[in-house]
Amino acid sequence: MFVDIFQRVAFLIAVSLLGWYVGKKFKISSKDISTLLIYIFSPIVSFVLILESPANVGYVGYSVLFYVVSCIAAVLALWVGQRIWKDNRANLFAAAGGQGNVGYFVLPLAIGLLHGKEGGAAAIGIIVFCKVASTIYEFTMAFYLTARSLYSARKSLIMVAKMPTLHATILALIVKYFGFHLPEFLSSGLNGFTGGYSILGMMVIGLSLARYEKLIPDWKFTAYSIIWKQGLYTLVIIFLFTYFFNLNYAEKIVLVMLASNPLAGNIAAVAAALDVHPEKAAFAIMVSTILALVTVPLTLAFVF
Repeated sequence: MFVDIFQRVAFLIAVSLLGWYVGKKFKISSKDISTLLIYIFSPIVSFVLILESPANVGYVGYSVLFYVVSCIAAVLALWVGQRIWKDNRANLFAAAGGQGNVGYFVLPLAIGLLHGKEGGAAAIGIIVFCKVASTIYEFTMAFYLTARSLYSARKSLIMVAKMPTLHATILALIVKYFGFHLPEFLSSGLNGFTGGYSILGMMVIGLSLARYEKLIPDWKFTAYSIIWKQGLYTLVIIFLFTYFFNLNYAEKIVLVMLASNPLAGNIAAVAAALDVHPEKAAFAIMVSTILALVTVPLTLAFVF
């Protein structure tokens, strides 16, 4: 398990470092790449994931639950953040505090660890729908909280309402319910967006760091973000769901992975798109991803 996690974390970090190198050498804007991720890649990937998931529409309940839990955690994080910072770092802290890196970390890790094993198919199906909820959270609640540090509530809500990921998700659920399947040529073509989505998402972290000639890490923001997401968040979620819900084996695996994973990579994209401390978000995500080498195996070993 540790070897698999180590390989995946090392790959994610390598992609981020590649983004940093390209950003330094060619002066590529992280904001432009983030715009592509938010308005093109994210809606297409969400649409394809839902349609091609082996799970049926009944799994939507997991999406709803995960989204609600994420929003509650984000609101609590905002309350805490406003007592630590008096600027828009509190909003960024809240956006990052709702959930972790489901798409780039949990989903490929779950497929690698659980494919072909007892309860594995059910667990992967749950994670796919949690991934959909994760994407919707990042480009609705997380986007809104970050935008609110710059704009009014009305304008922030209008920006969220225009997010194509939300529209693509609703459309995908409708067509899946009626049993629609993508033609083979279209399915294989759109699947290319899935790989590109993960790569570009992690590259944005490096691109955001490359913007600055001399990077001064915000260790306070990084430390609080990691303590919240990989510490308190993990403990509270696992405690509540383990002792107050009757979970099956697949659901327990999903719970641990979703609770203990690192900070979400797309928070860097949101921060870059809105220009709200993208370097602070990117640095915190990088450190958090490295720490996942320890937090994820330890949590899995503790629970199981």
